[in-house]
Amino acid sequence: MVVCLVTAPTATEFIGFDELSSESVRCVSSQPQLGVLSLAAVLENRGDDLGIVSLNRVYFDYWNARQRSGLDGFAEIAAAKIGMRDADVYGFSSICSSYPLTIRIAQAVKSIRPSSIILLGGPQASVVDLHTLAAFPFIDFVLRGEAERSLPILLDYLQGQRRLEQVPALSYRANTRPCRNPDGKVIDNLDELPMPAYHLTGELKKLTTAALELGRGCPYACTFCSTNDFFRRNFRLRSPQRVLLDMRSIAAEYSISDFELVHDMFTIDRRRVEAFCEAMIGSGEDFTWSCSARTDCVDEELLEIMARAGCNGIFYGVEVGSAKMQRIINKDLDLERAKEIIDKTEQLGIHTTVSMIVGFPDETWQDVKETVQIYMHSARCPKSSPQLNLLAPLSETPIHLKYKDALILDELCSDMSHQGQSQHEADLKLIRDYPDIFPNFYLLPTPFLDRDCLLEFREFVLTAIKRFRWLVVAIDQNTSGIADFFLAWRERRLGLHPGMKGSDLRRYYRTEEFQSCFLAFVRQHPAANCASVQTFLDFEDAVVGAASADKAVDARGSPVAPGFELWWSDIAVKKSGTTLIEFFGDIQAVIDGLRSRSESTPARARRYYVVGKSDRVEEVSNWIACVLRNCDGSRTVKQVVKRLTDDLKEVDESISEYVFVRLLEGAWAKGFIDIYRPCLETDPPIGAGSLPTA
Repeated sequence: MVVCLVTAPTATEFIGFDELSSESVRCVSSQPQLGVLSLAAVLENRGDDLGIVSLNRVYFDYWNARQRSGLDGFAEIAAAKIGMRDADVYGFSSICSSYPLTIRIAQAVKSIRPSSIILLGGPQASVVDLHTLAAFPFIDFVLRGEAERSLPILLDYLQGQRRLEQVPALSYRANTRPCRNPDGKVIDNLDELPMPAYHLTGELKKLTTAALELGRGCPYACTFCSTNDFFRRNFRLRSPQRVLLDMRSIAAEYSISDFELVHDMFTIDRRRVEAFCEAMIGSGEDFTWSCSARTDCVDEELLEIMARAGCNGIFYGVEVGSAKMQRIINKDLDLERAKEIIDKTEQLGIHTTVSMIVGFPDETWQDVKETVQIYMHSARCPKSSPQLNLLAPLSETPIHLKYKDALILDELCSDMSHQGQSQHEADLKLIRDYPDIFPNFYLLPTPFLDRDCLLEFREFVLTAIKRFRWLVVAIDQNTSGIADFFLAWRERRLGLHPGMKGSDLRRYYRTEEFQSCFLAFVRQHPAANCASVQTFLDFEDAVVGAASADKAVDARGSPVAPGFELWWSDIAVKKSGTTLIEFFGDIQAVIDGLRSRSESTPARARRYYVVGKSDRVEEVSNWIACVLRNCDGSRTVKQVVKRLTDDLKEVDESISEYVFVRLLEGAWAKGFIDIYRPCLETDPPIGAGSLPTA
């Protein structure tokens, strides 16, 4: 049996040159999809003729070839790529955000290979199986839930060895009517499954972090969550010994020592978490890992054990910030305790992602304000990344079933299901025609909230925190809160652009016009009288001034990767997009004050900061500042070292060459400068000359 497995497209949510050229976007989109790779490993062990098509890789190839984004013609191109494999079965994985596109690609594959079997699986197809079979006759089967046991049974059926009704969790047509077989048993012992077939895709060769399944199932029943529909509420974990075995295998094959451990609720069973951590500590391996947890399923002692065992990141789904909404969504977290856990995780040096959601039908503006208080609490922690999502009614969840007849389709809907900034017209037609199949593209009713105001609030908060994080924290601390501040800002925005809505509004919040208008508004607001707010406004002025003074450099020669030996004739250039700022203020002291919720005015003294493309600010020494000023693209390494010797008189001349070459290498390793080697250069490396040693 020839089988072609097709991954769910996730990169298609990104549009535009900046997003698709982003290293972080490419890295996230290149992560192997564990469900497909787990099935592939099972089929490979059976001896099936197997191939995998990564639709993310196809999308990036499609974009690179045309230097364009968007989905015009992509479904047909992807189908042609898939159809090049003459398979008996094409198995498509599915997620809610790209399900319309997956359906269109599957239809195009069926037209290319009409005698083939089109099989759908994955979270989205599993919960809308009957609706999908009724609406799309080119879909032959849907295999629901975890399929490592049921897929081989189905393939045996297709080869005539079994009957269709014997295949567990299969949805199909009987006499043209969609029907479904009972669910199969969950896989209790996950250690029995083979390691995912990473070798069949090649993505791990380019990555520094590998996703690895830790367990399945969640015993909780949050009203908005769809996890239980796929894995059900049977909580299972792989053994520490098996996880370590797979880590070692990946480390040996791909030189990866950092792992994303995939399981929604790893920390529910404290005993098992402690056993896992003890195994990690006892192994002697230098592995690091991240996981997901509830804030009521960890405490200070457990977090300390996790940190010692290599935990470097935790995803906390707090979701809502009011006790009333916690009860309504059936989560029931203690919100003050959640803040304490976020703080403790920060103190241990563990990065956190804190997820919040707005847009629930029972929500009031006061509830939203309380949710944003948790969001801002996360923003005060430098190692924390707050998220603010608009609620998506995921298929067959309690909240979807309750409000399914009251859903609203708007241009700017939820992104909780990670749908893209814009939809192809063919996808939109499917979404409009089949709301029961694609409900996650709709909005729930919010009778107590102004919908347009809520949608804009989310755009404002995310953009403002990304670009002006500590300024926004300072505003939040010195006013009645960022939610009230937004309402005042929105009045100004409506005066500037009264008719702006939907995608036009989203684009506006990503422009320099918003940034300049926002800063002008803050300067006129009473909050500007506060020392911390004024400090960050002054810093923004310094950033703008330094950036405008930067001159574009046409680098000569070929780039040299950090770590190689420098040559005297190499050209040193301040990295493109890196701005050096001279500022009379201690930014870190102001940040420390905001973190402790105090207001202070540190003594003014000259300091130097570097701002990179990601808007990350880093204080540097005056020596590094001197390096960046001299690396203007016109000087060789020899000339830069000579200038540093003249400028930094505190270094003894007898060791100045050694010191300043090391300083250049340090700036190079940090990503502050680039090194270019002129063509046809025959000079020896610095180390081969008369460079003094320490």
